Amino acid sequence: MDIVENIILDIDCGEGDAIEEARKKIGKTPGSLGRIYKKSIDARHKENIKFVYSVIFGEDTKEPKTIRAAYGKKPQTTRPAVIGCGPAGMFCALVLAENGYNPAVFEMGGDMDSRIKKVGRLFSEGVLDEKTNVCFGEGGSGTFSDGKLTTRINDGYCRFVLDTFARFGAPGDILYQAKPHVGTDKIRSVTKKIREEISKNGDVYFNAEITDIEKGSGHVKFTVNGGETLETSGLFLAAGQHSFDLYESLIKKGFSIAPKPYSVGLRIEHKQNYIDELVYGRYAGHKNLPPGEYALSHKTPSARGVYTFCMCPGGVVVNSAAKNGEIVTNGMSYFSRSKENANAAVAVSVTPEDYKENVWDAFNFRKTIEKSAFEIKNEAFAAPVQTLGDYIKNKTGNLRKSSVLPSYTGKITEYDLNRLFPEFINKTIKDGITQFDKALKGYFREDAVLTAPETRTSSAVRILRDGAGLNCVGCEYIYPCGEGAGYAGGIMSSAVDGIKCAVKYMEKWKSV
Repeated sequence: MDIVENIILDIDCGEGDAIEEARKKIGKTPGSLGRIYKKSIDARHKENIKFVYSVIFGEDTKEPKTIRAAYGKKPQTTRPAVIGCGPAGMFCALVLAENGYNPAVFEMGGDMDSRIKKVGRLFSEGVLDEKTNVCFGEGGSGTFSDGKLTTRINDGYCRFVLDTFARFGAPGDILYQAKPHVGTDKIRSVTKKIREEISKNGDVYFNAEITDIEKGSGHVKFTVNGGETLETSGLFLAAGQHSFDLYESLIKKGFSIAPKPYSVGLRIEHKQNYIDELVYGRYAGHKNLPPGEYALSHKTPSARGVYTFCMCPGGVVVNSAAKNGEIVTNGMSYFSRSKENANAAVAVSVTPEDYKENVWDAFNFRKTIEKSAFEIKNEAFAAPVQTLGDYIKNKTGNLRKSSVLPSYTGKITEYDLNRLFPEFINKTIKDGITQFDKALKGYFREDAVLTAPETRTSSAVRILRDGAGLNCVGCEYIYPCGEGAGYAGGIMSSAVDGIKCAVKYMEKWKSV
């Protein structure tokens, strides 16, 4: 295996040119088979944008094609149960199924087809199904997102996750793009195929809400839809961060759950072609360049962070409510990223000190904002919207004059967002956007549109684990995993965490 790095080419060149350049660089013959290993864009100098490649000759033996473990010798007397069919639960179940452990997956929401219909009705009519929506159902929250597969973690299982997505139909370039994404349209079909693979040696149950969990001696009992009670020696809690009812019941039962930092803010929208100009300069619109995107951050003198999150080029702002009487926003893009606007969360760090380090207040801090947003109009999920210029000046009235048409998937109402958030949130967002403009000149544009609130950047709590075993404190048979349990943020890290929990289980038990 040879990897040739730092192949720098003009953006008019293609991937074949990069492979040929790599051959020349290390003296490979023209017939040597090579492939793109990494590809990124260097846009630091907008007058001279380049592609940067790494090319591999031979097979990378470090990439895990399958997940194996030092299997345990203790025979299973019950099936492992996976709660939730988002990225963590899905990859946990996939690894268990492909290794002969016959998992049972319980998802509160519906399957993909029914979910798409119900979310469509939410977007068009404002009618919410509290069990099946943007947050709950097959694929989890990542189904109605940009399908980003970027992550800050550096873990060998990341490659397995990418390979798995590609194996089940995701675009092959996710294996080498520096910022891979699948898009909400393509990730839906991929998710269904992964579920079909799980079902070859396991079962997936939809509309199956876990309403009670009891820790026992040598097992865990759980109740489905308030009726049937089942038993397992391996319960994987991958319910997602929106499962407040489940987490509140676990707190009442004495599970070790602690508040954790998260972030709160809003969605900002510019026209995509404007962001392209800011990012690419004179190269904006070049046929070889993807839609421009950005990641901006700033730390205030008080050490509070503000940053852009989940940037969706050519996307829309979506209604992500899971409860009636609350408004929650998120961003979503299709694979083509061809919509008129670019949107991103502008999020402010919120620490346990901001809500008295109380686990109940960890939930209530953001719930208060979500409910207040709904009550502004008190109408089916009409989100409060304001121009950036008006937000800075604490006024309203210029939304209709904006060149940016809000893309929110529902009704909107013009409102001064200064009245929605605590003062420290408003001040930090304003300071942050001022600083963002220094890093990306022109980002501060008065007719940019703000839609609020963005409150679900990560889980508000963490289910505490007992050391390297990844089981929860007080019960070796329960494995909290993924974003909802407080151990991940996004599709990639959630999937990796689910895999790790599955491996820990396999190290203890013998497959069927």
